[in-house]
Amino acid sequence: MLTGKCLVAWLIVYLCYIGPGGASKIENEVRAVGPQCSSCLKIQHKCTVSQSGLFCQTKSDKDKILFSTKTGNKLYNLPECVPPKYNVTGPILDWCCLWSPKVGCQQLAGTHYQNQSGWKENCDICLHSCVCDENRSGVVKCSPMAGWLAALGILVLLSRSYLRS
Repeated sequence: MLTGKCLVAWLIVYLCYIGPGGASKIENEVRAVGPQCSSCLKIQHKCTVSQSGLFCQTKSDKDKILFSTKTGNKLYNLPECVPPKYNVTGPILDWCCLWSPKVGCQQLAGTHYQNQSGWKENCDICLHSCVCDENRSGVVKCSPMAGWLAALGILVLLSRSYLRS
């Protein structure tokens, strides 16, 4: 009779701890712990990229994404949103934006960010963080250095015309 009581107690503990969903419930929770890619297809036509980079809202999240020229084992294999030369070394909490010519402007959603509704379809926050070559209207952006060089060129042309007169 003691084994029957143990079996019933074990079954009650099992159902309370695991729940009727069983292993599939635990598997989904484990899968949600790691960073996930948001769908950034809507913003890809608004942002063309010629450089690689990353932006994270928090320093602790940024410290978990390393640039590496070596191809090694990646903790999280997310090729659709993490450029090839970046390695995610741990779970992130909030969100990060990564960009490269190969993947475009992409968003990596951390565990806290995944709790927000619509996180999979909302990638607009990265449009403001990615270094895009064009803005939303299709006007090509210039780097600050290009602006200074253009101003210097105009000054040279103006000084030459001044010296000739």
